[in-house]
Amino acid sequence: MPGTTSQGNAYPESAPTQPVSPTDTRPSVHAGRRVLQSAEVDTWEATVHAATHAINQLHEYNRDTGQRGHSFTLPTTPGREAPIPVWSGPTQWLRQLRHHITHTTTGQAALTTHSISIERTMAVATAHAQFADSTTGRGVTASRQLIAHHASVSLSVVNRARRVLKTLAMGIEVERGRTLRTHEYMAAELHHGGQQHQAASVWALSSPKHIVDATPPPPQQPSRPRRTRANRRLARHRTRLQQPTTAASTTHPQAKAADTLSPSTYVPSHNLSLRSTHQRAHARHTAPTPQPRPLHLQQAAATLASRSPGLTHGHIGNLCDTIHDAGIDTTHWTGHDIAQTLDRDTRERGWTWPTADRISSPVALIRWRLTHIDWTGPSPSQHRTAADARRRREQHARRTTIHRRNAKQATPEQRKAALAQIRRTLRHTTHRRIDLR
Repeated sequence: MPGTTSQGNAYPESAPTQPVSPTDTRPSVHAGRRVLQSAEVDTWEATVHAATHAINQLHEYNRDTGQRGHSFTLPTTPGREAPIPVWSGPTQWLRQLRHHITHTTTGQAALTTHSISIERTMAVATAHAQFADSTTGRGVTASRQLIAHHASVSLSVVNRARRVLKTLAMGIEVERGRTLRTHEYMAAELHHGGQQHQAASVWALSSPKHIVDATPPPPQQPSRPRRTRANRRLARHRTRLQQPTTAASTTHPQAKAADTLSPSTYVPSHNLSLRSTHQRAHARHTAPTPQPRPLHLQQAAATLASRSPGLTHGHIGNLCDTIHDAGIDTTHWTGHDIAQTLDRDTRERGWTWPTADRISSPVALIRWRLTHIDWTGPSPSQHRTAADARRRREQHARRTTIHRRNAKQATPEQRKAALAQIRRTLRHTTHRRIDLR
């Protein structure tokens, strides 16, 4: 029979002999196991390709918008920063701001209008200068909470100080903070690995020409003569013999030429006593500076505080110590893992989380809960990572099986040769039977 083979043929039919419609997605079962058809494999590969392409586009978007740090910043509108003059540097910019708010009518009127003092304005401005680009003064993407923390002021003071900067054209809000859009939300998660729904405003610090021209230059410090080692020893000997004087000008003659517009001239009152005890402080034994908590510990505590009821950011430091004392390795246990484990333990015990008004000591509650859970095993994120790796291995093995099965299919030439051999064998057998009769 031309075009067919017997069931005992060792070379089964391939796809060209029995075409399969691209829409035929019926699975086949071999030895009790489901094997994907070629149409399903093509669909899966197309889906993976589309997902990879989308992720690559998000990576390219983050590179084009210059994302940096541990948060997603809003991209600036092209050409928005072009008409904004760059600043003269952090020190000069602060001098210009201090001179304008202390010696000009416009600056003093701005302080009066927005009800803010010179010291607080300078504190907020100094915090902004710390996050600005040192060359252009742009790229201030810190949130109001972070600015308030560095300036040791409240959020309302930050808002009023920013209004003063806007009035003087020394601070321009390039982009207003807002909720992230869908693609920005996914780009933010791809950038720093966490969930971010809001983005802070983008500011640029500027030194307008009229302010630069109106600010006097800093006083020239007199050059000090070079002193040799013998002269220094002689000066120390004479200092011991002389009686100490109370006038600051005698000890520091260069104080007469001090820059009154420098930010360092405004020193808080609680630091004045430290200067008088400078020598005694060096003579006393100083305690070692405490080391900062690891970043992964701080991130775990912040995530746990955001997901747990009754915990606020005011307890982050104590919460970090609580997590550390409970023996939780935050290099493997994230804040989401800790919160998920606490929720699961609460359900298994038949408990419910108390409301915030019922919790008198949130940190003590978390400490008690953490000490009753075993944290020595793998975390949920490690379980997910292992499951993802296992699933990828299974997918790779499935693709390898399909490839090997397709490689074993007979070619048209092999099937044609097999049919010819079968026909010859059948003819030879028929002629032999006739001869025997």
